Amino acid sequence: MNEKTIKNTVSISGKTLHKGSNSTILLKPAPENSGICFIKNGIHIPLLPDFVIDTQMATTIGKDGVKIHTVEHLMSAVISLGITNLIIEIDSNEPPILDGSSIKFLEAIEKVGILEQKLLQKKFIIQKEISVSDGNKFVSISPNKNGFFIDSKIDFSHKVIGIQEFKLEVTLENYKKEIAPARTFGFMKDFEYLKSQQLALGADFSNVIVIGDDKVLNENGLRFENEFVRHKILDVIGDFSVLGMPIFGNYKSFASSHTLNYKLIQKILSDKENYSVKS
Repeated sequence: MNEKTIKNTVSISGKTLHKGSNSTILLKPAPENSGICFIKNGIHIPLLPDFVIDTQMATTIGKDGVKIHTVEHLMSAVISLGITNLIIEIDSNEPPILDGSSIKFLEAIEKVGILEQKLLQKKFIIQKEISVSDGNKFVSISPNKNGFFIDSKIDFSHKVIGIQEFKLEVTLENYKKEIAPARTFGFMKDFEYLKSQQLALGADFSNVIVIGDDKVLNENGLRFENEFVRHKILDVIGDFSVLGMPIFGNYKSFASSHTLNYKLIQKILSDKENYSVKS
């Protein structure tokens, strides 16, 4: 498989989730072997593990005092489309949240088209089983030479969610149908606290599944019965996009988070015997 970029520039605008500001991103074609890079105020921030600076509630990248929050939904769509080279100009501190999933990002990019480039795409291949845990929560990855397979499980005491598990091979077809429409979610009881922490300032019923005491409060309900765990998988794909290339491995988790995912990435990269990079 060859490297890919987009055929033309695409503009996407909307409100941001955590900071509540208006945001416009311009996605632009990029040359071969240039990778994915965000640009804000003239500062270039490559989408690479070294530039991840915070994982509380979202994945934040930054450089030279410039921060870009909540990149995982956009990047989940970008990486699932096989795009390896892309310039993302942003005028805010966070991409727009849109409907809380990644489907609108994916559709906007597909509308302008994908351009296959000449260089062979590099692959990030897991060689050993590696895991990270926090109490009973864990994330792990093991070898799989055929692609990226995800098995995610969550367990919430709230009866609307409960125990959910979903497994799938990450292909574009599977992603578009099973994962991309799954929205982020939150509990009504937590919103005031989150806002006091300068988080979820832009959250509303148009971009978050809002869970009340005993039901989903959104007028149209859920898109999938297990939409919550599917969104966790959307986040996993977005978090692993910082590797800058398709990953080959079996990912398994219980109660995953952005923080655990990033710790797993760091642990993988800490020893070159854990992985190989091949064209």
